[in-house]
Amino acid sequence: MILKTIAQRQFLITFLQIIGVAAAYFITGKLGDLLAIPPSYATVIFPSSGIALASILLYGNRMAGGVLLGAFLLNASIPVTPNYFLENLNSALLITLAISSGATLQAVVAAYLVRRFASTPNILSNQKNILLFLFYGGFVSALVNSTFSVSLLVATGQMSAEAFLLNWLSWWGGDALGIIIFTPLVLVCLSTENPVWQGRRKAITLPILTMFLLTVMAIFYEIETSNSRIKMEFDQRTKELSSLMETAIISNLNALRFLNDFYITSKFVDENQFQTFAAFPLKIFPSMLNLGFAPVIKAAEREKFENSLKRNGVSNFQITEQDAETKKLVRAGNRPEYTPISFIESNKLSDNIRNLDLYFMPSRRDAMDKARDTGELFVTTNVTLVYEMGKYNGVVAFIPVYQTGLPHGTIAERRAAILGYNFAAFRNVEMVKFALKNQNLAGLSYRLIDNNAPVEKELLFASDEQETAPEALRNTNMLMRHTTFNLVGGRVWRFELTPTADYFLEHRSANVWSILWLGLTLTIITRCSTFKFSLNHQIV
Repeated sequence: MILKTIAQRQFLITFLQIIGVAAAYFITGKLGDLLAIPPSYATVIFPSSGIALASILLYGNRMAGGVLLGAFLLNASIPVTPNYFLENLNSALLITLAISSGATLQAVVAAYLVRRFASTPNILSNQKNILLFLFYGGFVSALVNSTFSVSLLVATGQMSAEAFLLNWLSWWGGDALGIIIFTPLVLVCLSTENPVWQGRRKAITLPILTMFLLTVMAIFYEIETSNSRIKMEFDQRTKELSSLMETAIISNLNALRFLNDFYITSKFVDENQFQTFAAFPLKIFPSMLNLGFAPVIKAAEREKFENSLKRNGVSNFQITEQDAETKKLVRAGNRPEYTPISFIESNKLSDNIRNLDLYFMPSRRDAMDKARDTGELFVTTNVTLVYEMGKYNGVVAFIPVYQTGLPHGTIAERRAAILGYNFAAFRNVEMVKFALKNQNLAGLSYRLIDNNAPVEKELLFASDEQETAPEALRNTNMLMRHTTFNLVGGRVWRFELTPTADYFLEHRSANVWSILWLGLTLTIITRCSTFKFSLNHQIV
């Protein structure tokens, strides 16, 4: 019974120690996150690595369970992209567990090296042992998790290969500094049975903590100053690029408005006149795939319209639509009215789509109806444009043409007076390229989004040329910016800019690392001096 009670008591003590180690690892890890320098995934100083080594040196390898638990909770709490986490939950948990296991293995390896080379338990009894501890316990053991975890992130696609070296150095440096600074402090404070440190705790810890806190304050100040500067520069860049994007969109749509003005002021427009006018905007706006005109033909007028096409020798002399199964053009079904393409100017058409009924396509019809009822230019949602060079994501803009002499001040009058529509199709990617030509876009990820569209159609364009910054860094630095355009043909478009990892690499301040290593050097000198002074004072 007594042995059972002792065993239960020992189990409870061990359990509480493991929970305590896990809690200490998690809390100090969260504090270390405050010193993260984008675009690195690691922090400047990672106190948890020092806590992990000290716990195993003090209480044995059984504390590895506490290190693993604390590391898992800490890594699981790091913000991730919501869609990635929900769609790849198992993968995310496996990666988190693997990184946490790397941290645990590092602590066990560090404890072995310190015990083997630094004269445990008196690792801080003289300058030789101190330097051996700094080398094996700090610089050498920190290679374990930094190498394993960063390699894992690159292998799983969570980090680009180009970012390996920077993140490896940051991870290794943060772990090494955490061990060098925090392990001795924990050992001095908690090793109550070691006679070497009796009566020397304050003399040892206070100077080191003071130097460490001063270094941290300097680093934190530099990070905040650097972040403010980066934010100001990024805001200015956002304004410049957003202005260019808005101007380009207006210019593209104005080309259609000019065509409409030409159509309205002309008593009669034949095909040659239309082609002559349309050739110029098609030449100067690379995003514009075509310009065209589609009249409104009532069902009762269809036969007369098609007979006129025959008399004029038009090859496709009937109003057509696309067959849902074969995707070929067939005779259009019976409808109250049609909007067949009569004039169209483009060099990239995949087929002769003359007399194709635009009303047949719901996205086009919706835009045309809104343009007719408002009397304004209106743009479709994101649609697929098929041309001889392939399929493109794009939009089609429509502007109504009313019969001369008929009133169109009300919706009813506009519907009665509608004659047809001038239209233009735009390729999204070319529209963005045209807007941002000759601009330095290194380090930027950008998107053009239709706020009015359904979720599946809202993305008009996204740059895939560069890796975006980690979600955690975007949230921390709040550097994603967007500008909305409320004048895009009845729609609201949003232009988003986000810094990539390369942006932080280019704009980060090197002063942080100078402060860090200066502070580390002074901390080590202070440590060696205080240990030597306190030991000599104790001997005397």
